[in-house]
Amino acid sequence: MKSKILHTSVLMACAGFFMSATKCSQPVEQRALKKNIKVMQIEASSFLDNAGFNFSEVAKSQFSGVLFEKNNFFERNVYPSLEDMVLPDQNYFNVKKASLGADKISVSPTVAQIKKWFPQAKSQDLAFSRNSACLISRPQHFIAGKINSLEAYSGAAFQFGFNQSLVQLPIEAKFKMDKMRMDLSFHAYNPWTQQVVGSVNAEAFKKDYSAGFGIDLGIIHIGPEFYRVTGMAEVTLAGLRASVTSLAQKLLSSPGEDWSTRVIYSGDNNIVILGGAELGIKPGDQFKIYNQIHTWHGEACGESSILTGSTVVSDAQDPWIVQIDDAGTLMSKAHILNVKDGSSVDLGALVKLHMYTEQVQALAAAQAEAKPNPK
Repeated sequence: MKSKILHTSVLMACAGFFMSATKCSQPVEQRALKKNIKVMQIEASSFLDNAGFNFSEVAKSQFSGVLFEKNNFFERNVYPSLEDMVLPDQNYFNVKKASLGADKISVSPTVAQIKKWFPQAKSQDLAFSRNSACLISRPQHFIAGKINSLEAYSGAAFQFGFNQSLVQLPIEAKFKMDKMRMDLSFHAYNPWTQQVVGSVNAEAFKKDYSAGFGIDLGIIHIGPEFYRVTGMAEVTLAGLRASVTSLAQKLLSSPGEDWSTRVIYSGDNNIVILGGAELGIKPGDQFKIYNQIHTWHGEACGESSILTGSTVVSDAQDPWIVQIDDAGTLMSKAHILNVKDGSSVDLGALVKLHMYTEQVQALAAAQAEAKPNPK
């Protein structure tokens, strides 16, 4: 076993050298997979929204665009349901019986695609685990964010600020403002444990103007002209960008919060995983698969149940390795490279990244280079 590990390590080192040696001839693509998320809430403190510029609406509109700009998250709001995956064959695979009219059959897009990939498969071929199959129905993270405060400065001097609990009034009725600061906080939640798994505070500044303003201290109101001149949509966008980047980095540095997804079909040494080209998955990418058991507060996989723990029950040191054949839309088809007799991949099994296709190709080249030349 040790010699096998050593041999693999040497080959991986050679592959790394091989990849670095090609950098001069062609650029190496830096890849990262996006995580499936669902945005639960983006809002601002009530005073900000009532002061002439609706920060909450602007932030909601801008956030989806920021997610597309960044290579961290994919906003997915529709997921396969457990019921879809265990329907009788006449429903699941659109096999019509004489007594069943065409209008009685409903096939989800997920099922239709699986049927296309595996036309001979039957629903009883599914390796089904009630304990974990529901995990296909939610994203990796729920995301919530809030704009906490807005502050204005003249030089180094603080002039005024708004947040959810306090309105700090301007020192003078008229002042020259040359900088604004926005404070935001974002949180990522595990959708099954309901625990916060990542939390960041971010700030954004706007400094590229110098404008004078008069404020009616009796009314304490800042009109729309203030927001138009100071570019609040711009500073909001900058704050969202900073927040997404910080949250993604925080999650990547947190144990157990690296990229993962779930198996949504398993049969005949082939699997389908949740996520496709929209996450950055490519044909040839390889993934590790782990069967798990879970403990629940409440009924296993119940709609309101809380996940209290997960344990890998397949071989953690020698997981299944699968290679992507087709990176489709919202799902990908793969085949198992190391088939294990007497065991199978469960529906809902955990999927982790093993190697990108570029690494697979480099490793194959290194292995070819390492082979002795025949005499």
